[in-house]
Amino acid sequence: MSTLKLKHPDLDTNNLNFDTVEVHAGEPRDMYGALIPPIYQTSTFYFDSTDDAVRACDDYAESFAYSRITNPSQDYLEQKLAALEHGKGAVVYASGMGAVSGALFALLKNGDHAIFAKAKYSGTEDITSDWLPKFGIEHDTFDSSDLTEIEPLIKPNTKLIYIESPANPTMVLSDIEGVVKIAKKHGIKVFVDNTFATPFNTNPLDLGADVVIHSLTKYIGGHGDILGGAVISNDKEFLRECRLGTLMHFGSVIAPFNAFLATRGLKTLGVRMRQYNASALKIAQWLDANPKIEIVRYPMLESNPQYEIAKRQMRGGSGMLSFDVAGGLEAGKKFINNLKLCTLAVSLGDTETLVEQAAAMTHTMIPKEIREAAGITDGMIRMSVGLEDPDDIIADIKQALDKI
Repeated sequence: MSTLKLKHPDLDTNNLNFDTVEVHAGEPRDMYGALIPPIYQTSTFYFDSTDDAVRACDDYAESFAYSRITNPSQDYLEQKLAALEHGKGAVVYASGMGAVSGALFALLKNGDHAIFAKAKYSGTEDITSDWLPKFGIEHDTFDSSDLTEIEPLIKPNTKLIYIESPANPTMVLSDIEGVVKIAKKHGIKVFVDNTFATPFNTNPLDLGADVVIHSLTKYIGGHGDILGGAVISNDKEFLRECRLGTLMHFGSVIAPFNAFLATRGLKTLGVRMRQYNASALKIAQWLDANPKIEIVRYPMLESNPQYEIAKRQMRGGSGMLSFDVAGGLEAGKKFINNLKLCTLAVSLGDTETLVEQAAAMTHTMIPKEIREAAGITDGMIRMSVGLEDPDDIIADIKQALDKI
């Protein structure tokens, strides 16, 4: 959906490189010639006649009538996201969890069954474990590094396989094409949370996935100052169900100002991801050689058992990595408490390097047995590498390890 007049109406983004698409896709033509589109800070839109109002209200998804459904600032962001993920459209939400919930409830209904990867964001785990059962939706989980676990879980009412790649916080990869092959054989949809990889590193729709989900709060916003989420797909009817169903009626609507900031962040995503990819790999390699680190999880490490999958479906490894400090939970806490440059915080994808201990922070509400089944160890440290010089980050890690 888009009713905006474009600055470059003849631009074919299919023939352009990532950095060009992120800057120019969906650029609206402003009536005053403003280079940067204004923020449409309005709740509602007026009409010139009752006939115009009737036409607009006849199909809310194809018109600007009320900002709980469509707004030019949201539309502009959605066009860029769709272009970068190679989808036919997008719907943006107020948060990443708004997008996760919006996509799930746009597809699933009472009596359905879904299959989720065990390793996933704690908020998504809460939805699957606590909320889907309340609506009569069954689910099972599988180890996303072992696709042989999927088919035994499939039932006649299975409608969805849901994965993250890389997974939060374990960095486990799903072989997206492998999952899709199994799913298509049984007529099942595949949703991929692409937050950690971003469209710069992976395009799940190109690998056969049906829906891509993002927390815009993270790499796409990029500066730690907004909340937002997005659903991207080639299935226009599904996107319509998201917009006129879960977005319109659940009300998880991104504010125009946040949509503006997410769009601004999106224009520098390529530049930032190159630095994140390079810095994270350098730090991961240093950690991998350190005797005080038990294990390092990073897609592009040659020691990673999933390295071949990473090379096949990723262009870079992301700025995310996780590792275990020898000594478990208490050693991990001591390590974090001695960091001076890296910041203790639960988000990711910001300009600053952020660290957290998943078992004691973001995933603490998940029962220990479920955490461990997902590969989330007590000593696991999740690091979101920032834009600082990687040598400075390594020096900070070293001095903290020296105190253990």
